[in-house]
Amino acid sequence: MKSDVCLYGGPLFDGRDLMPEAAVRFDADGIITVTPSAEPRQAAHAIDVRGHLIVPGLIDLHCDAIEKCIEMRPGALFNAEFALQALDQRLATCGITTFCHALSFADNELGLRAPEEAEALVALIRAFDRESRGSIKHRVHARFEIGSARSAGIIERLIDTGQVDLLSFMDHTPGQGQFKTLQSYIDFYRRSYEVPADEVLAMVDRKKDNRPRAWEQARKLAASAHAAGIPILSHDDDTPEKIALIQRQNVGGSEFPISMHAAQAARDAGLHIFMGAPNLVRGTSTNGHLKAADTVSQGLCQGLISDYYPECLLQTPFLADARLTVGLPQALRLVTAGPGAFLQDGFAAGCLRPGARADIIVIDTRPRWKKVVQTWVNGRCVYRAEQGLALGVETPATAMSSAGR
Repeated sequence: MKSDVCLYGGPLFDGRDLMPEAAVRFDADGIITVTPSAEPRQAAHAIDVRGHLIVPGLIDLHCDAIEKCIEMRPGALFNAEFALQALDQRLATCGITTFCHALSFADNELGLRAPEEAEALVALIRAFDRESRGSIKHRVHARFEIGSARSAGIIERLIDTGQVDLLSFMDHTPGQGQFKTLQSYIDFYRRSYEVPADEVLAMVDRKKDNRPRAWEQARKLAASAHAAGIPILSHDDDTPEKIALIQRQNVGGSEFPISMHAAQAARDAGLHIFMGAPNLVRGTSTNGHLKAADTVSQGLCQGLISDYYPECLLQTPFLADARLTVGLPQALRLVTAGPGAFLQDGFAAGCLRPGARADIIVIDTRPRWKKVVQTWVNGRCVYRAEQGLALGVETPATAMSSAGR
């Protein structure tokens, strides 16, 4: 038998507006009501959040943390299922309720980034989510590396069988994009992956040889993804010419544009722009490229993504509220409704409104570094930091609902 829950006693952000006091009532089927009231609505379980902020669960469109969880150090490999389970628990504690694993199909260029290994990870993530082995919702973001000779056919098969939620194109060929010079490319691989310089140079030659064919493969993949209703992103766009190229291939968003000219061209082309949350937390790009804060303050950014550090996503709206010329509601949209709208999952991801999925987090905004005190996914409490917060609940949170994701 389903039990409904009401969270009340604090401010609430519904994906668009910030209400100073509100209550949200929900069950395993989704949000039932959102009311601007300090009093609880009639429900089987009423929880006073004691002034903490109620918001939609965070939506992360791009993070490759699973790679680091499997290979914490070069050559130190851990069981992939163990790594996924550990990451799942970590994500629940930092308020991410929908997480897109950015899996790279890149011919063994970066650590685990081989198409066959990426395909195996897709199967693991799909089974993990389908069988409700985790706490949150796990999605697949397939990243096609321009210059890969082995990836296109695998990704095409994954699209055809409904295993991809998001597709992106990345081009790490030196001389453009993230790596403006060959030396910066060599330095990155030697520093991050301990690859000898001669192996890096051989890899560069292969990428350059395969690049024209790979862009033709990208065009075909984009057509397949577009036909399947899968949103498409482009990675590290650096020029207006690159924006024009990706726009012709049904790409709907630009993630991590590395120059203001590229970001402005993406805006003018009607593309969504997504920047890195770590960039905003640190105040700078790791490669000295475009600052996320500049795109947010100029109204160019529709969403933030955690990239490689999931905990950053929670902090960014509050840094933005203090540091940039945007208010807290606009900043909160960058990690909820903004990326949720791009994902197009059909259930108003990143919003709290009747009929939407009951993915909700409660945030303690008092500390300098904010923390999540409750995470709910499909009406089920999957994380609780403070037992004292649950006054008024007669049934333990873990027994409220056994609904899967």
